[in-house]
Amino acid sequence: MASKMTKRRAKERMRTRWTAPLDKVSKDLVVEQIQLRNRSNNIFDTKAWGYTRDEFNKLTALNFNNNQLRKNLDVLRARYTQIKSALVQTDFAVEDSSGFDVWEGTEAFSRPEPVKIKD
Repeated sequence: MASKMTKRRAKERMRTRWTAPLDKVSKDLVVEQIQLRNRSNNIFDTKAWGYTRDEFNKLTALNFNNNQLRKNLDVLRARYTQIKSALVQTDFAVEDSSGFDVWEGTEAFSRPEPVKIKD
């Protein structure tokens, strides 16, 4: 029984725990790399991921690797797509205080626009 508990605790420690502040740091670093055009064919190169990882670890005092950051970016993209889709379907609008959408024009979420059907 004690062995199961030890294995469970070790597994939980290995699992990355993302919080809203960690998401924000990660997102800000990725957006910075997008704005610096450090992508070829919409894919971050090794240099961009290395910079992002090093800065993220320095700012958060953690020791995340590239795969953890990539997975988090995938999760953030999926959340963005889900929220954007929900907003389109309900005709709900949110004003961005910055005046622009950092993801628009980056081709990070290239999807055809949904067609509205009259009831």
